[in-house]
Amino acid sequence: MKRDNSLLWIVTIFLFLEILLFVSIYYFFSIPVVFNLISSAAVVIVVVWLGKNKFLRLISQEKPKSTVKWAHDDNKIEMNEKLQNVTRKLRKQIYDLHNLFEVSINLTSILEPEQLIKSSILSLIGQLRTNQAIVFLPTEKDPSIICPIYSKGFSNRHWKNCFLSINDPVFQKFDEKMIAVDLQKIEKELLNKQWLKLIKSGITLIAPIIPKKQIKGIIALGQKMNQELFTQSEQEIFSLLTHFISVAFSNSILYQKMEQISITDGLTGLYNYRYLKKRLEDEILRAQRYNHFLSLILFDVDHFKNYNDTLGHPAGDTALKTIARILKSTIRNSDIAIRYGGEEFCVILPEEDINDAHNFAERLRKKIEAHPFHKEEVQPGGKFTISLGVASFPQNAGSMRALIDKTDTALYNAKHQGRNRTCLIQQNNKK
Repeated sequence: MKRDNSLLWIVTIFLFLEILLFVSIYYFFSIPVVFNLISSAAVVIVVVWLGKNKFLRLISQEKPKSTVKWAHDDNKIEMNEKLQNVTRKLRKQIYDLHNLFEVSINLTSILEPEQLIKSSILSLIGQLRTNQAIVFLPTEKDPSIICPIYSKGFSNRHWKNCFLSINDPVFQKFDEKMIAVDLQKIEKELLNKQWLKLIKSGITLIAPIIPKKQIKGIIALGQKMNQELFTQSEQEIFSLLTHFISVAFSNSILYQKMEQISITDGLTGLYNYRYLKKRLEDEILRAQRYNHFLSLILFDVDHFKNYNDTLGHPAGDTALKTIARILKSTIRNSDIAIRYGGEEFCVILPEEDINDAHNFAERLRKKIEAHPFHKEEVQPGGKFTISLGVASFPQNAGSMRALIDKTDTALYNAKHQGRNRTCLIQQNNKK
């Protein structure tokens, strides 16, 4: 502002001097008018030149300001876009973590292995936006061989008769963290026919099921629904979910074993009395619903105390194990064999009437009588024998308690009629 004022004063003084010079020359020296015109033109040129320089200087001062402003605006837009991208990523990560938390809670609450596997597959499909998944677990015959036990999105022909060894070189690609492996990045020489078959069917990612830090199986995923490749973040989510599934699967197996122990007789491997009450009640309800028969057999070893006292408890335990083995080989898959207590045993025969149950009891009695037990000659009669009682629902009893009582009464009758025989409960009023 001060510069502009100084320039104005300079121009004003210059014009004043020019006018003064013009008047002096005109009146005192009588210089022609042409000279005055030239002098005036010079003044105009000087004024224009000064004005032009001032304009250029103003432009030169304003232009950098405009450039800085535009550059500043561009930086703000760029920073805003970056912040929006970071915000979107953080929101997605929070959403994924929330989902992982909910999935982990749901999986660890499932104690049935089969249900757990099915729920796990659905969770993986939902989280990773794929519609294909297979679970491989050890076979019953050989724990070192795994095979598909459940799949989603694949036809049976893709994985039928597909067996993989736990010692397969592909499994060595799992590092110490046991993260997912992309089959597309595996060296071709490591892929056998089974792997090539799986890859051809659409399998892309595999992750290990590792309860107790040992590979017990794998989970394999197919392609994404949009046919895009799995991102690094998605592979990490897959690995985390598989770890959750491994822990939940280990817990479910442990729970199943504990539950099995609680209902299994430790000596014979048969079900125990605790299981009898629950299972018999369920079978009676099923018989009522479908209007079926249900029979119950109780039997015990004749003169078992004599055998036990003469030969000792180890010999008695061996004899009970042998009876359990013969019983298992005689029953059907649908029948339930139970150690009732001591030397007493029980058999539940679903959909069998009293006559069918009697035939089964006689077949079992003859098998045990014919079996050569250790030093059975110490028994009265020189043979190891059993006595059996049979009753049927609804022919002889209308409830679980009544059925057990009637069967026990039939067994009592068999023992008092001379042992080594089968007795049926008499047809009478059901209570």
